Amino acid sequence: MTQKTFSMSVEKIAHDGAAEGTLEGKKVHIHGMLPGEEGIVEVKKKQGIFIGALKEITKASARRKLPEETHYLSCSPWQVMEYPLQTELKHDLISSLFGYYDDAPKAGYTPATQFYGYRTKVEFSFCDREGEHDIPLALAFHERGGGAKRLPLQEGCMLVSGRMNAIALALTAKLRDQGYVSRDLKTLVIRESKSEGKCIAILYAKKEEIAEFDVSDITDLSGFIVFHSTEKSPASVPTRHLWSWGDDTLTEVLDGVSIRYSWDSFFQNNIPVFLEAVAMMKQYVEKGAHVLELYSGAGTIGLMLGRMGAKVHAVEIVPAAVEAALLNAEVNDVEGYTAEALPAEAIDKELLHADDILLLDPPRAGLHPKLVSAIQEKLPKRIIYLSCNPETQARDYSELAELYKIECIHGFDFYPQTPHLESLLVLSLRGK
Repeated sequence: MTQKTFSMSVEKIAHDGAAEGTLEGKKVHIHGMLPGEEGIVEVKKKQGIFIGALKEITKASARRKLPEETHYLSCSPWQVMEYPLQTELKHDLISSLFGYYDDAPKAGYTPATQFYGYRTKVEFSFCDREGEHDIPLALAFHERGGGAKRLPLQEGCMLVSGRMNAIALALTAKLRDQGYVSRDLKTLVIRESKSEGKCIAILYAKKEEIAEFDVSDITDLSGFIVFHSTEKSPASVPTRHLWSWGDDTLTEVLDGVSIRYSWDSFFQNNIPVFLEAVAMMKQYVEKGAHVLELYSGAGTIGLMLGRMGAKVHAVEIVPAAVEAALLNAEVNDVEGYTAEALPAEAIDKELLHADDILLLDPPRAGLHPKLVSAIQEKLPKRIIYLSCNPETQARDYSELAELYKIECIHGFDFYPQTPHLESLLVLSLRGK
């Protein structure tokens, strides 16, 4: 189907967070529209899916609001939606995924308390074109649905703190002064400790050499790492370390637990709501419980449970994160905490016992089939599963539903202004 423009109406939000309309019997997903709205939409087919780009609203919802940023579609397409509607839609998603199990409790939901500036990590791109005009090197986001097109960000992004934006802009100015252009660079990642007010930055460059330059004058920047990242991969992955300045770790203090983590470790993006989720998890972990934690990162959840008396064995694929977790256990005087570096699906099944609590916090893809099989064989008494993708979480539960009942299903808005959320699923063996 060639790209064409149509007048369309939408009635609901699809699971990917886009509004869903129908054109010639085909579903079309359009970011930036709300249920009940009508608009002029440019439609194209991409990888077998019909994608719409909103050109004009002709009938607006009463629940529409003005976005805070012109680039909102690239970072947080729900900026045009009043927050109570965001809450309703996310709660409805959780309920629809798990509500058809007859013995499942009603889904709960915890909204966000901070709507902007909450993220602890952001990844910027670069550009030196705006429309048809050349501009000085600038931070950028990729335009949603726009392929390689990038949108310059003169002030950064409101989803992160002013501190993170200021550091990103200062580093971009230094790269610009060194004569680098967008084709030399790939991305700039900024990570922030909310409790300490410090940041580290990681630059991924397409260019094979980036000359060292002084960054010591950038306020609140505690570390800077520069990598060459091959153009053969669009992802920001290190090909060769070029140079570093300062620290390569951050420390976050969560409910009295000090967590140090490396530049490449996973860490939660919304600290206040994350703490709400951990508080709920603690209700299902008795003192002295044996916990097998998979996808454990730098040990954040496991150490918080260890502080209340649980015995935790953690498994994480990133060796630096495992090293950090063991150090964090020592610093926080958490006894009975052990950790090892390997993929979750590669664990020795003998690690998993019937009297264990299995703690899971996987990436968006959910659980590997090998891990699901191990659970079905070893039958731990309780599973606590925190997910950033409720759809894959629901898929995984469908494989376990005959063996486990749902004790709790609860959504948490870790990502306000976006369609993303976290969901907590607590399972117990049937018949016990």
